[in-house]
Amino acid sequence: MLQMIDNWRTYDPSVEVMVVSRSPVGRLQPELDRRGIPWMNLEFGSWVLPQLIVSPEDVYRTARHDFLATKSLVRLIQEFGPDVVATNTIVAPWAALAAKMVGVPHVWFPSEYGDDHEFAIGVDHTFDDLGALSDLVVTNSAALKTYLSRWIDDSKMAVLYPALEFSDLAHRVKDTPPDWTNPFSALPDTLRVVCVGRIAPSKGQARLVRSIAQLKRQNVRVEVALVGSARDHDLTSIRLLIDELDVGDRIVLTGETANPFPFIAAADIGAVVSVSEGFGRVTVEYLAVGKPVVAARVGATPELVSDGHTGLLYDAADDSALVEALLAYHRDPALLAAHGAAALAGVDEIVNRNRLPAIVRQIEGCVAAGSAPIERMPHLVLSWMTLPATAQRMFADVGALVDPHDSVTWTVGSNLARPLRSVRRTAGRIARRVVPRTLRNGWRT
Repeated sequence: MLQMIDNWRTYDPSVEVMVVSRSPVGRLQPELDRRGIPWMNLEFGSWVLPQLIVSPEDVYRTARHDFLATKSLVRLIQEFGPDVVATNTIVAPWAALAAKMVGVPHVWFPSEYGDDHEFAIGVDHTFDDLGALSDLVVTNSAALKTYLSRWIDDSKMAVLYPALEFSDLAHRVKDTPPDWTNPFSALPDTLRVVCVGRIAPSKGQARLVRSIAQLKRQNVRVEVALVGSARDHDLTSIRLLIDELDVGDRIVLTGETANPFPFIAAADIGAVVSVSEGFGRVTVEYLAVGKPVVAARVGATPELVSDGHTGLLYDAADDSALVEALLAYHRDPALLAAHGAAALAGVDEIVNRNRLPAIVRQIEGCVAAGSAPIERMPHLVLSWMTLPATAQRMFADVGALVDPHDSVTWTVGSNLARPLRSVRRTAGRIARRVVPRTLRNGWRT
């Protein structure tokens, strides 16, 4: 998102941007400050989550935050007066809803399928709303555009590749921290593989570990550096698998790094083993360093890797296919070198596809046309209509649903108020007999 903003401001210096982010302050806000971009934080939840919120109390509290965030965004849009509102993630639809309520064009930039996540209102309803609340949907790959076309009219969609900048690549390759060590050995007849990305089931590192174990049983030496962060349970899971398959001498877990390029440069090939890829930024980074790519034939990867020319694609459903692809490069150093040279030569063409200027022109067209009227109530709003029932279940669970007429407080208060009610009724009757109607009406006014 930051790179897109930078490129947009370079392309059109007159553009003004304000960013609304989720509380608390993290690593994004200092980058916005450094660029002089105003921002504000709001507390809100997500409709796409790693794990669904199920307890009535949490559902009700989160929905309250989301509703209040939407109201705040409505006020912000009205005060800021933007020409267009953009949403940069599929997990938070509140700005899209607020923009539609105010009547300002909205552009959605989805970049993922939602793997490893749960959809609070279901996949169909989520992506259906994504299209209904947007005047333009800009995906980060043709593959994701095709996927979303099940729910969103093709005429409303466009493709914009993530901003990729490799002008300082040589510096980034050499920019190693003082404690950096090469994760690969210097042993001969060894294929060195780097796999950059968050360690998670959908990212496929477990399949890569099993492939290395199979190659080890065949006396084929392939070493792997897994570069990336992981949630605690995912890190524990991958470590247990490495120990179970006895491949600790072939696989290194480096942890997260701000600069993966030294690891990429130290490898022979890059691996992309996830079961789906919205774009696969690291795939292009491998190619830019001149490394062939071994990747599953899923998502946007076939758009980026030319099978048999800049890398080898394998069938994600075939457990032996990844092993065969690694074996091909291990057995044929000439093939490895040829594919590496082709990768380096072809990366500029990828970088120059689907550029920002064409998208800016489409956004300007949306601004000129205005926000399209919504044809139906969003499924998201319909889901909010179930919240009174959710609140009732919550109160019942904590024993707060009682009849106030049965309480001691109600009985005592009612008895104490009885004389006051009698006095009020008597005073009312006297006033109606003595005070003229016109004067009584004036008192009421």
